[in-house]
Amino acid sequence: MKLDMRVIFWSAFAWLMAYFLLLWIATSCTPQYHLNKFYKKGGKVECDTTTLMKRDTLYIDGDTIIVDRPITKVEVRTEYKTRWQTRYEYKRFRDTLRLIEYKTKIQYKYRTREAKNDLKTNPLRQIKGLIVWGVLIVVGLFVYNWISRR
Repeated sequence: MKLDMRVIFWSAFAWLMAYFLLLWIATSCTPQYHLNKFYKKGGKVECDTTTLMKRDTLYIDGDTIIVDRPITKVEVRTEYKTRWQTRYEYKRFRDTLRLIEYKTKIQYKYRTREAKNDLKTNPLRQIKGLIVWGVLIVVGLFVYNWISRR
């Protein structure tokens, strides 16, 4: 019996491809990964649960028995955002932060100027200036008198 190398090659190739296909499927990303990616990009999943009570009446030997059974209805709403909506929201948020930063910077400059002006117009500072000038004038007069007596 003679072995054909082409048949062996193609069967080995088929087995390797099947092995790599199964390996690829086994190691691919999980649904949890895609869900986290959805949340990260701004997706929202909201569930509204409505509970209704179904009332059954049973008649057994002249007795009336009322049985309440809850019926739960769940409505799932998913809000999808396109890539462009997400980008627009991020840009708007970033621009708002920049505007707030700019306003804060201007307010800081304005308040610093006001504080410096308040220090300049402080009456205590003016009195200190008058006291210093008064002391200098008095010392100058004493020095002038001392020099003129000689």
